[in-house]
Order: sequence, then structure tokens, then C-alpha cells
Amino acid sequence: MKFAVITLPYSMETDEGTAAGPKALLQAGLTDWLREQGHDVAGPFDVKLTPDEEMAYGAWNKIGFANAHLARLVSEAAKAQAFPLLLESNCYGAIGALAGLQMSATPPSPRLGMIWIDAHGDCNTPETTLSGMLSGMPVAIATGLCLDRLRKQAGLDPPMIPHDVVMVGVRANDPLEQELIDQSGIEMVPVEDLKGDCRQLCAAMNRLSSTVDLIYVHFDADALDQSEVASMRLTEPNGPKRKELAAALEIIMAYPKIAAFGIADINPERDVDGQMVLATLEVIKGGITGAAG
Repeated sequence: MKFAVITLPYSMETDEGTAAGPKALLQAGLTDWLREQGHDVAGPFDVKLTPDEEMAYGAWNKIGFANAHLARLVSEAAKAQAFPLLLESNCYGAIGALAGLQMSATPPSPRLGMIWIDAHGDCNTPETTLSGMLSGMPVAIATGLCLDRLRKQAGLDPPMIPHDVVMVGVRANDPLEQELIDQSGIEMVPVEDLKGDCRQLCAAMNRLSSTVDLIYVHFDADALDQSEVASMRLTEPNGPKRKELAAALEIIMAYPKIAAFGIADINPERDVDGQMVLATLEVIKGGITGAAG
């Protein structure tokens, strides 16, 4: 395969160290491993704000600008028939990733699907959130449930259909967030299925693949069990181990409508003995094996 490695090294949350996450994955040898497996690798292509954008008012506004640049890079890669492999600081990079796939398609405005692999649903709105964190809202933004201006600024228009989102391994939602997920018709694949025969995961993938044109796969490292990424700030217990999630991701990525893969939330400043990066790399390799197969 031909991969285009694209980095989004911008973060505005309290845990600012995640801005260095993409570089940490590269330094750990991700692109070298891809080449060792016989793949072509273009990049890395880095999202960069213009001087005027850096000076612009509002942190959320700057994230909108950054996502617009990410969308352009994803679209260019897809049009060049290179699979976009996105190394993102935070989960709000999903908005730009989806926008890029939307822009790349012919005819325009394809029906998009998304696999959301995370401990958290990240489907809060400003009205439901307990934390106020933008990185807890990207699914709600992408599906048109809030912050329309930021979504359109990134280039994602129209928004996704909520039913075209499948959440995998999500287990720590805020009460009002879960209520919104239930009302929106977003499908959830529990951790127990990933530890078993992945029957529910396969059924969800079959359904989604039969209804959408392109699928974006998003993986937040905190989807892993707390024991695997103990130094992360927002870890959750009772999650899949790295081998279990790598096997599940291999299944997901083998579906032909998978069009881009994003990895988020690595913080090398908090990483103890490289545990977080090593666990994440093993999961990524499972996904790449599925895509290449």
C-alpha cells in the first residue's frame, strides 16, 4: 500500500503535551516499520497554521483553522491514491479527517461512516459537557449536534448522519452525553465483544459498509485498558488489552470502504518508559495488517 502520513501537532486542552504525540510515534519508528513491511510512505505532512491564523482570536477558532488544513492534506492524499494515516494531537482532528474525505470524493458529498474507538464517546455538546473540553465534543460536532460554525470552518458540510457512527470500546460517558448518544441512534460495540468473538463488531461493520461510501477509523489511545496506558490522564479500567484491540482493528481495517485511519491522544511528557507509545504502536500495526490484507 501507499500511505500518506499526516500530523496534526496542535492541542489546546489542559494536557498540552499531546501536541508532541505525533512526533513521538514517528520517533518510535512507525514509518520505518511501514517501509519494512513493503509499503510506500509519503510524508510526514504537517498541519501548519498561517501567521494570521496563529494570531486569530479564540482557541476553538484556531482548531477550526487547523482542521481545515488537515482536511486539505487528507483530500490531497486520497486523490493521489495514498491512504491517509493521521497522527493527531487530540480527538477533534476527526472533524478535519472527515472533511478531507468528503472533499476527496467524486461525486462530492459522499455518505460518510466513522468507527470511534475510544474509552469516551466524545459526543458532548456545550450544553451537556461536565468538563468543557472541546476534545470531548468531536462526534457531536461531526454529526451536526453542536458548533456548526467550527464544523463548517473545517470544511465538513453537510454533517454526518449519527446512525453512521459506530462506537467501539466506549465505556465512560457523561450522563447527558449517553442520553444524547441513545437518542441519536449511534451504535455501540461493547468491550466484552472485543474480548470475545467480535460478532457484534462484525455485524456493525457489515451494516455500516452496506450503507455508507467511505469510513474513517478513529483510535484514541485511552481506548486501551488502564493497565496498558497507566500514565495517560483520562484512562479507564475494564478496557481491551493491546492484543485484543489490535485483533479487532485488523478486522475493522480489512473492510474495503475504510478510507483513513487516525490515532490521537499520545502524550510523551506523561509516558512512563514509553509504555503508551509501545501499546499504541502494537494496535496500529494490527490495523495496518488488516488494511494491507
